[in-house]
Amino acid sequence: MSALGLNQGPLLNNVPTKEGKEGDTTVTQAKKLDGTTVLQHWKHTNGKWEKISSTEYRKSNGSSYSGYKVLSLPGQSSVTGSLRYPQDAAMAYDTDYVLFEFYEYKPPFQGINKGQTNKSSDGLGAYNQSVTDESFYEKTSQQSVVLYMPEDVSTGYRANWSGKAFSNIGRDALITAGSGDFGEGMQNALKTAGTTFQQAIPNLGNKVIRDTISKITGEQLSQNDVFGATRGVILNPNVELLFGGTDLRNFQLNYKLVPRNGTESGIIKQIVNTFRKAMLPRFANGDELTFSGAENIQNNFIKVPNVCRVSFMRGGDLNTDVAQYKMCAITQVDINYTPDGTYATYGDGSMVAIQLSLNFQETKLIFAEEVEKY
Repeated sequence: MSALGLNQGPLLNNVPTKEGKEGDTTVTQAKKLDGTTVLQHWKHTNGKWEKISSTEYRKSNGSSYSGYKVLSLPGQSSVTGSLRYPQDAAMAYDTDYVLFEFYEYKPPFQGINKGQTNKSSDGLGAYNQSVTDESFYEKTSQQSVVLYMPEDVSTGYRANWSGKAFSNIGRDALITAGSGDFGEGMQNALKTAGTTFQQAIPNLGNKVIRDTISKITGEQLSQNDVFGATRGVILNPNVELLFGGTDLRNFQLNYKLVPRNGTESGIIKQIVNTFRKAMLPRFANGDELTFSGAENIQNNFIKVPNVCRVSFMRGGDLNTDVAQYKMCAITQVDINYTPDGTYATYGDGSMVAIQLSLNFQETKLIFAEEVEKY
């Protein structure tokens, strides 16, 4: 073999050709002299692409957990110790799949460094501490699960906006409350409320009329009913559109699991049971409540179910082109033993096919500052 053939490193750095902005990351493929392909990780820094380690790449893309490991070749046991379907699927550098990892649920306000949180100027970091700090989540004894990418993979973000009507008195008070700093604004609002007696007189008279009618006839009239019927006017609604927060994301993944041999049938049973076990509560062992020494206290409580980290993977890394999720709760597991409309089993009683539907809800909100990660 020639001296050149001994060089097993990449021939050339496959520098990204696409445009990038400061902080962007990407992955390219480079071939070694032996013909194998390796991944190269890049970060756009100081106006150019610079090569970085896979660990730094994962950190830049929001993975603060332990590094992912590349799954083994078909026929070998997975280095992640995962249950995998299809059993003989090739998990190479360019393979897309979904990785499910199970963790003990930790209460969001238990174990947080209160002093550090109060002093922290990073409000988002403090909010995410219970899902980004590995010390909060202890991996369970349940095996991780690796499944193929389902046909329907999507995500959505929902913001709640609603119209709010204000009376003139309320509107004036809010305008003055919004002036100056908060303390000064509150004082101004109180002064405004004290000088609005004239505006209040029609409303008070209106209330007397409505209360009288209600007591005599039982009819329920609104302020605008009285003003409209007696004066031909209604109150100025002063409607404004106000932001009311965002919703936690929900998503569903559907799989059709068809065993092709006895071994794969057993793996499918384990996969189904893993999700069932993760979403169901357990009896508390009594260690959770340290203030009481009463016997059999564990019989009074049940433990919150485990949570799941759902990762859309490509090779040994997160797929940055697919939306990722923070830690999730498993809200529903549906198992259909007759996905083709007919009950059918093999000779040992195992199902010919199983439809597995998994519903998840994210445990934390997503904010604009971290949208690139999720």
